[in-house]
Amino acid sequence: MKHGTDYRVLPFSEDTAAVLITGNHRLLLAPAGTARRLESGVDQLLPEERQAWERLRATAGFADEANRSRLAGSALSDGSDFAVNVNLTNVCNLACTYCFAEGGDYGRITEAMGEHSIAWIFDFIEKNAAPGQRVRFEFFGGEPLANFAVIEKICERARGIRERDGTEFVHRISTNLTLMPQGIEELFRAYRFIVSVSIDGGREVQDANRPSKNGKGSYDRIIRNLRRLREACGDDITLVARMTIATAEPCLKDSVLDLWELDLFDYFQIYPGVYPVETGTKVPIALTLGDRKLSEPQGIQYINHFLQPGIVEQFKDFLVHYPRLFDPGNRFKGVLEYERTVQMVTEGATALAFCSGGRTYYTHSPDGSISPCHRLVGDESFDVGTGAEGLTREHPEWRRTVDEHPVCGACWARYLCGGGCRQENHVATGDVNELNDESCQYQLMLAEEVLKMLARSQAGYRGQSRDRYDDLFVSCGRPVVPNGRPALDASTDFGAFQVLC
Repeated sequence: MKHGTDYRVLPFSEDTAAVLITGNHRLLLAPAGTARRLESGVDQLLPEERQAWERLRATAGFADEANRSRLAGSALSDGSDFAVNVNLTNVCNLACTYCFAEGGDYGRITEAMGEHSIAWIFDFIEKNAAPGQRVRFEFFGGEPLANFAVIEKICERARGIRERDGTEFVHRISTNLTLMPQGIEELFRAYRFIVSVSIDGGREVQDANRPSKNGKGSYDRIIRNLRRLREACGDDITLVARMTIATAEPCLKDSVLDLWELDLFDYFQIYPGVYPVETGTKVPIALTLGDRKLSEPQGIQYINHFLQPGIVEQFKDFLVHYPRLFDPGNRFKGVLEYERTVQMVTEGATALAFCSGGRTYYTHSPDGSISPCHRLVGDESFDVGTGAEGLTREHPEWRRTVDEHPVCGACWARYLCGGGCRQENHVATGDVNELNDESCQYQLMLAEEVLKMLARSQAGYRGQSRDRYDDLFVSCGRPVVPNGRPALDASTDFGAFQVLC
């Protein structure tokens, strides 16, 4: 077994380190000295440590390669819902400073989705969803609530299908929640919507990052609508704060606390802002403000905010603070990306891919195009079909497994990450399968810091239920399945090694 490929040593205090076993996601604790020797190679362990390691290999399934086997034997329909991202409209009333959709229309979409698309969407589901597979709607835009009538009609048709043949549907919307069309509370309550709200923190940061196109702030209106929804729907809806972190001040922890203290959100998603910068500089330049072009994209590169000096420290500090957010007096249940990683380790599970794009997740747009990724709607070269015809082009580049990738296939985090975001690869390199170095660095940092947090945590945190994460479309529907690793006899002595999960 090789360090960096088959296992990873993660020191988190002066006297203790965590050790993740790649093949089945066992997490161990080891004294610092043992961990340093293991980092240099198994053959550097002291004789009694080596004996304990061999006992672990024999009883904890290190050699079983449960993750590799589970991935190799999986089908495309495993580990995730059949998901349709419904791109409802070309308009948005905000001018988010880092919008990847060019103000909502992706530089291509010229109209809102009409009712004729509804039949195409349900035909697509009937032809492509696996028998008995749950179906998920991701209502998207632009601002999807600007086309509320089509949302209502899709929900009504889904209800009829459920009553007819039992197909289970999940309804989720990504919205800025500045609009509250008539009937929204009733619809969201009746269909138990998961409502992902684009909000980056308190008033100062939200109004700076996500102003209205008239230049006014959006925070007060969103908070007012959030309170209205929560009061009307109670626990029949799930509210998710979808945060993009793109400023150094206020710090990450303070921005999260600003929203946490409202006690409105069940879950959080935390994304690093990715901005264009002039090559060789560290000064961000905005290319667009909503639908207005401010500068031409010449001589630029894209940088990940969480990898910048000072922000890395903010990220690590937040992970130290994170377990304190699980206060019984607050409805907070976790940050989705962190908890999915924890789940794969505590329960023994494998990521079959980074996301479900091009596998069981497709975007349907108002112009009739079908794309394997909602972020790539603006690029016609990625279209894989039409509403009228269904899938018309093979797209194996979206289905290559992490074990087949020449770089990812040797990475210790490969069955946690699943191989990286293909859209981010394309933006950075022009190839969906050539790694974006910054995205890769961020995913590795996220995995490392979450594992350290888990190693420091108490048993109560490790043992809490994470059943709901299959509902919440974490990391664009990352498909995750149990890896079947063997149970351990708690009485077995593993010497210097303590099996945490």
